[in-house]
Amino acid sequence: MGTASRSTPSPRRASSQPCFRCCSRGTPSPDRHREGKRTMVVHTPHGRVQGLEHRGYREFLGIPYAAAPYPRHAFDPPRPLAPWSGVFEATAPGATAAHPPVARELFPDPVIEGPNPLNLNVYAPSNADGHSPVLVWLHGGGFFSGGNASPWYTGESFARNGIVVVVPNYRLAAEGFMLLDDGIANRALLDIILALEWVRDDIEAFGGDPGNVTVAGQSAGATATLALSGCPGARGLFHRLAAMSAGTPLLSSLDRTRMLSEEFAARLGTRRTVAALTGTSVHKRLELETAWLPKEVQAPPADVDDRARGVRRNSLRWQPTLDGTVVTASPSDALTAGSLDALLIGTTVEEWNFMLGQTAPAPSLDACLQGFANLGLTGQDLTDYLRAMATDNPGHALAQALTDRTFRMPARELADGAAKAGIPTYTYQFAWPAPVFGAAHCADLPFVFDHLDAPGVAGLLGPGAPAQLATALHGALVRFVREGSPGWSPYDTEARAVRVFDVEVREVVDAVGLLPDRLRAACGSNGRARGALCDTPPPPRSLSVRGSGGSSRRERVP
Repeated sequence: MGTASRSTPSPRRASSQPCFRCCSRGTPSPDRHREGKRTMVVHTPHGRVQGLEHRGYREFLGIPYAAAPYPRHAFDPPRPLAPWSGVFEATAPGATAAHPPVARELFPDPVIEGPNPLNLNVYAPSNADGHSPVLVWLHGGGFFSGGNASPWYTGESFARNGIVVVVPNYRLAAEGFMLLDDGIANRALLDIILALEWVRDDIEAFGGDPGNVTVAGQSAGATATLALSGCPGARGLFHRLAAMSAGTPLLSSLDRTRMLSEEFAARLGTRRTVAALTGTSVHKRLELETAWLPKEVQAPPADVDDRARGVRRNSLRWQPTLDGTVVTASPSDALTAGSLDALLIGTTVEEWNFMLGQTAPAPSLDACLQGFANLGLTGQDLTDYLRAMATDNPGHALAQALTDRTFRMPARELADGAAKAGIPTYTYQFAWPAPVFGAAHCADLPFVFDHLDAPGVAGLLGPGAPAQLATALHGALVRFVREGSPGWSPYDTEARAVRVFDVEVREVVDAVGLLPDRLRAACGSNGRARGALCDTPPPPRSLSVRGSGGSSRRERVP
């Protein structure tokens, strides 16, 4: 971690005026209000924090967990925060990490300027007593957008179910991941680790148990969640992981990150040093991040992961790096060590529907055929694949192939490794076919947070999203955070139990688990499709499907 001197929060957010004193659990103040809502104060090791009292839960917004990185420390490791005097007002969202506005129509993603985006939100049960389990949620956004100010990440539903929720910001894009000549990569992961240290030191003041911490995330947040398993600095700071829709590759190589960093610095017209980059304007860096198309996406890709990643312009550029310093092991190797209390992992069944659906114009037939070829599907393999999918829409078929290759199969491989290492592992698939994009990437988020009425949700899901499905998926994560089990059978490599969240929530026990039938059909006579798309298919067998009501039926696996 950083060794720079400690810093106090920005005066804009702190007050030196005397405030109603209360116990460390946050007794509500009877005579203070904020926009008609009751306020209350908690005493933390860093100082007093004022939040809002709602019916059944308490909300604290924008609490700093590190010293402000702007304007002089945007490319430095995070610096510890000194205790403050007075009362910190945590009644409005804090600053967000610098990023361009992306897809605001569907994903509300406020950009809030300020010197310290390294802040976090806390949602706590009103009756939390220091023993409530803690959920730390890492937001998605491709590591170039997103933040805790989005209304999609408010944690009141979890808090009303007895869980203390912490939603930190972390630095994005070049500020978070660029490799410097005189610095390090993975500053964003160091941000997250420092936020976890804040949880260890301060969360008891909000009623949370620092000995019962689950880290969860979706998309890029899930990738960061899994990366933490290979970070020595994060050991002992969390106990369970929940990874939702983590794409592949999960980590960048040091050589690739260096190549991207050199190209970014050259396009920015500066040297790859802390001082030189700090001297550039945030506005100029954001302009480049928005317009930049890395050479690796333009050039013929070297392997199937690069091919899958290069299908669309806005593929991941920056991501965690296996640098040997901050990250010393891949998630698969780290999970094999078996040092985790429990793992929950899964995907939606049509992740790429949204991403290809956002492409204009829609992929042509030739483009789709080239996409299949890039994934190793040609000739009879492609014919078998399309026949197994039962679709005459090549764009949809390509989206499914990409979903299988870049999301579902990596999830299965990680689940296999964790289960073999003796980690209690639970897998799921989100399969509800929303009328707009189907069971696409991010379609599960409003169900996870039980926020079907949040801004933008109707644009992604359409009208009439089933409330009972939100109850089921949200409840599964609540139970996992509380007990270490989401409420269905553990996954193992003999009988792979997968919970399917659809109109009917059911458990599928299938020896091939997350590996889709259509990928098995694409396997050649040697059991593997070109491009290493799938493992050797097992012989035909039965699978058992258990409905949420307890009924069961037997189905034949092709």
